[in-house]
Amino acid sequence: MRCLPVLCVALAVGALPACQDDSSGRRLPVFVFDGGAGGADARPGPLDAAFPDPADVAPLSDAVAGQAPGRLVIASYNVENLFDLVDDPSHDELEFTPRPGTWDAARLAIRIQRLVQVVRAIGADVLLVNEVESLDVLTDLRDALDTAGGPHYPEVHVVASRDPRGIGIGVLSRFPVKLEAGRPISLTHDCEGPDGITTLDGSWPEARPIYQVEIDFEGDGATDLLLLGNHWKAKGRDSFPCTDEEHRLRSALQLRQVFDDLLADDPTLPIIALGDFNTFEFEAPLADALRATLDPQAVQAPTDLFNAWGDLGVVLHDRNSNAWNNVANSSYQFSGDWTRLDHLILSGNMRPGGEAALRWAPGTMATVRPAFLLGRSGAPLSYDINSGEGYSDHLPIRLTLLQAE
Repeated sequence: MRCLPVLCVALAVGALPACQDDSSGRRLPVFVFDGGAGGADARPGPLDAAFPDPADVAPLSDAVAGQAPGRLVIASYNVENLFDLVDDPSHDELEFTPRPGTWDAARLAIRIQRLVQVVRAIGADVLLVNEVESLDVLTDLRDALDTAGGPHYPEVHVVASRDPRGIGIGVLSRFPVKLEAGRPISLTHDCEGPDGITTLDGSWPEARPIYQVEIDFEGDGATDLLLLGNHWKAKGRDSFPCTDEEHRLRSALQLRQVFDDLLADDPTLPIIALGDFNTFEFEAPLADALRATLDPQAVQAPTDLFNAWGDLGVVLHDRNSNAWNNVANSSYQFSGDWTRLDHLILSGNMRPGGEAALRWAPGTMATVRPAFLLGRSGAPLSYDINSGEGYSDHLPIRLTLLQAE
């Protein structure tokens, strides 16, 4: 077997060949460092400390629902800049442009193994991820999970991104995916620009697409759950020709239209919009345009949308006070304040007793927050390309669904 010029390291969780190719000949550079000193596998410099302790590759989270028929765990996680080793001239990859000693096979191997820790802790049946560059690198993560003992995700998908950096939205699923397609943000929206009223019409890469993924939970070829993956424009970024808030508002208006159209066709279809929305629950895109409520008692019809943070007691509050937020009810920390940029938003037919065949299980919305994900300050331990340490600046979130009896 020919070894391509990438990192080959010893495995801590099972004996595999030092180099391994898939059937297409594509190199799989995802392995676990043995932690030993010296020898052919030793690497000088700060990366020595970056590999996670094999003991931290813990048993699978007890949230894994495959062991409990009729239960399904859905999760969302912004993994923060998971790039492959291909220099794509159409993407501005910045520090993740492949080059030795900067972004290379050694760093990717560490990056993947650290994400293995997180995905095992999440224990989802279906996991949506933000900020992945390609199908190849997400497949590498899936294969590393298999090496570590699972969970196994036979379905791996990534939607092409309109983002200049190339970061896209992906999904890992234990169940068959019937359809996956990117819905471009094409809704016409007027907003105030530097030269007066400007119309956003989809004529340039204004927004990443909504990622529609249809899950066949029953294995009978039907759509049992429809996911709408999102990654909206970040706050404070260059948002010509309108403010970043206007771009998020436009994404919300289009997402609301997608919900309404799908539910008009089938009021019993369970739909979850999830991902990194880069907006707070009380801001106009979610509260006004999408009309997602935090009050489960206000969800009475299929088209009423429920923001699952309400399952943790989150309510609309003074946007200038985050004092009551904490690691248990938030997914992101900025300047010491815990906030919620990642959301799970469910169609009203998924309420307990609703019209859908899948309903949310009250009391199961949660952040995934094992100690290794948090730094000394208590904030999410962001990934550091120089040291190889860290995970993401976001925490994963998850929710359990129950099959109707």
